[in-house]
Amino acid sequence: MEIGVWVGILLSAVLAFLVGSFYGQPLHWYLFILIIVVGFFINTIILILKVKDERS
Repeated sequence: MEIGVWVGILLSAVLAFLVGSFYGQPLHWYLFILIIVVGFFINTIILILKVKDERS
């Protein structure tokens, strides 16, 4: 996995927290971890689909 993907997922999680704090939403540490885990999960699904597409 490229370093740019890691940076992009972490940056989007931080950006989501900044937007949430701007609008006065409750922020918890486990939501930050959940955003990161979901980001890596979606990236894994995309990588699996790319590999299947390249084989055919």
